Amino acid sequence: MTDQQLRGLEMTRAGNDLALRAELSLTALAETKHWPVADDQEIIRVPHATWSNALTQLDAGAFVNVLIPVTNVEARATGARRIREAKTAIRDGRYEHAVALARAALDPVREARNTHKVNMEALKKKPAERDQEERWAVFIQSAFNLFSGAPHDDAGTTENFTWTRADAVAAVTAAAGLLARLEDLP
Repeated sequence: MTDQQLRGLEMTRAGNDLALRAELSLTALAETKHWPVADDQEIIRVPHATWSNALTQLDAGAFVNVLIPVTNVEARATGARRIREAKTAIRDGRYEHAVALARAALDPVREARNTHKVNMEALKKKPAERDQEERWAVFIQSAFNLFSGAPHDDAGTTENFTWTRADAVAAVTAAAGLLARLEDLP
């Protein structure tokens, strides 16, 4: 299988299980008293995780799992639910909705890390002078601002945004990773 064929399969499966249809034509060589020829079709399904792991082993791709621990903190549990809903939206081709859910999933991150306040202070400094917490805050706030284009249709700007599958995957992955960073917080 060529790299181009692998890319085609990846684009077609769009993050779902890989489904292949095998066209079978069987001919009996020794037994001619019965049906000597048979034709059939068989659908072969390869689960998403199995296919992704195979691609990783072939050095044809990379697969990242992000586990968001479910805690007793209601906002974080809601964020995890929004990530699950966003994954379903991507599978269903509702990319803008997936990005909007990713934006909403950032709410507990912004609250837990006091991102808005830290970001405002960080923006007063040159980027090279920011500490690690400030750099995370700028990243989180930038992601939030970008993803906010999905649920809003502001004249002249966000009304013209279009969201692709790749955009939605990037947004959901970023939000999931940022939520997972909260696991060490009470």
